[in-house]
Amino acid sequence: QNPVFRGSNPFAMGQSKLLIDGVVVNDRLLGSYNQFLETPIEIIERIEVVRGPGSLESSVNAYAGSINVITKANEDDGAKKENSLFSSFGSQNYAMGGFVGSYVNDDLKLSSDFFYQKHDKTLPIGVDRFGTPGTDSPLWLKNYALGLNATYKDFYVKGRFAKNESGISYGQAFSISQDDSDFLNLANNFLETGYVFKITPTVEAKLSVGYLDERRTLQNKVVPNMMALPMGRYFLVDYSEEVFNERLEVKITSIQNHTITVGALLTQAKVKDNAARTSLDNLTSFKTTDLLSNDKRETQSFYVNDLINISEQTSLQIGLKFDHYSDVKDQFSPRLALVHRYNDENIFKLTYTKAFREPSWREEYLVGTAYPNSGSNLEPESVDAYEAAYVFKFLKKSDLKINLFYLQNKNQINAENDATTFNNIDDNQLYGAEVELGAQLSDNDKLYANYSYVAGDNSDNALANATQNMAKAYYIRTLNQSFSVSSIVKYIGEKDRVEGDERKTTGAYVLTDVTATYKHKPSDLLVSLSVKNLFDEDDYRPSPNNTYEGDFVQEGRSFLVRLSKRF
Repeated sequence: QNPVFRGSNPFAMGQSKLLIDGVVVNDRLLGSYNQFLETPIEIIERIEVVRGPGSLESSVNAYAGSINVITKANEDDGAKKENSLFSSFGSQNYAMGGFVGSYVNDDLKLSSDFFYQKHDKTLPIGVDRFGTPGTDSPLWLKNYALGLNATYKDFYVKGRFAKNESGISYGQAFSISQDDSDFLNLANNFLETGYVFKITPTVEAKLSVGYLDERRTLQNKVVPNMMALPMGRYFLVDYSEEVFNERLEVKITSIQNHTITVGALLTQAKVKDNAARTSLDNLTSFKTTDLLSNDKRETQSFYVNDLINISEQTSLQIGLKFDHYSDVKDQFSPRLALVHRYNDENIFKLTYTKAFREPSWREEYLVGTAYPNSGSNLEPESVDAYEAAYVFKFLKKSDLKINLFYLQNKNQINAENDATTFNNIDDNQLYGAEVELGAQLSDNDKLYANYSYVAGDNSDNALANATQNMAKAYYIRTLNQSFSVSSIVKYIGEKDRVEGDERKTTGAYVLTDVTATYKHKPSDLLVSLSVKNLFDEDDYRPSPNNTYEGDFVQEGRSFLVRLSKRF
């Protein structure tokens, strides 16, 4: 899974950033955060999605977009902390259970969440690049995580400790495994502590230190039994990385009509375990090498942002960020945003942002021959993003948002070439529009709908592996104090191929999900039944060129039952 924002380089994993309670959880090896995408909704308070660069949002280099997940254990809106138990079960032997708990005593606030989930999902896959006949791809999962949050006056500590055990999916080298014991295991942990204090009544500072680590172990038969390799070829990895960061941010409000934020973020990332092994005799003997040729990356980032209230109706934001890397060219990221509130109903916004994405360690430092191969001396990707937005507020709790964007991308990194090697391929332009409607139709009816259109190219003068048209509508009807029904309808347009891929385009599809919910308010008990892909539509994700003959089919009709009890 690789979320794609505005069609921007769907061949790279680090195009967007995932934050959990304000902490970036993308790894350094791939730039990915796939292991967090199945976090159950029961522990989530809200999700904030920002399309486009967000390099000044919490000092994050979000090239194409960012997703900030705020968990119930860490929500900070002043609401009463939740205490609940929850469980779910559904198709493919899916089962999940967990809790959210909290304790408050004057200035001391403690909260936690935990979940465990598993499923036995398999999906059919066709013939691979070695001609291995199609089979069922192993997507089984065992996943658990513990979240902790503690605050005492101006001090805080927050962390999350997670482990994923899963099947090998479509293979580390895009080939079908002939060994059912193949696996991919990931352990991810982060811990951050900080102190917020007033220097003067108009100057506030925040000092924090953080630690993240990831351990990745896998076994995969990447080459099947064949004449040149009678027992095939296994690839095994024992890899771990750790990241330390220190941050100081100061907010100044002493200058009239100005809110100035100045910050510095120091990051030290390094590889702890760096072993890759191959076996040509069914795991009897092994050849061991380093996985990566480089084992560290240090970064010093400095940023300043000034929010200027020109008048009661107009504000201007000016920002600049500088990043110095130990192994990547220095980067400057400016930002300008002008907001004009014509009245309470009409708001206009213009923005310009420059952002970048540094090469992942997989793209640049992988040792030996792989599929695809690592490049060398890669330049960071960069984007100049221009946006114009209009917000119209009407009726009660209803609004219409229209956003136009133009993106100039440079030094795009992908391996869509004859040598299947990561390179800075080309520059390209993308442009489009996004429309969102949120409407409170009545006391019992709510509607949310959006549509996005993208044009231009992201690879060799084509809009490859990304859809030009996408739409979504969500409707909920409250029948009475206990019952409600809702539906989500999603349309995904067809997706073109990269140049040289002669397969037909990935077809468009429409997915419909429906949910019925019962709430027993006296006991705070909730029961819901959801049917996803109600009409069992075909849903395919593009496979890379020269890997599989067909695309990756997604799950058909499935069901999910959710139970929760608040205390």
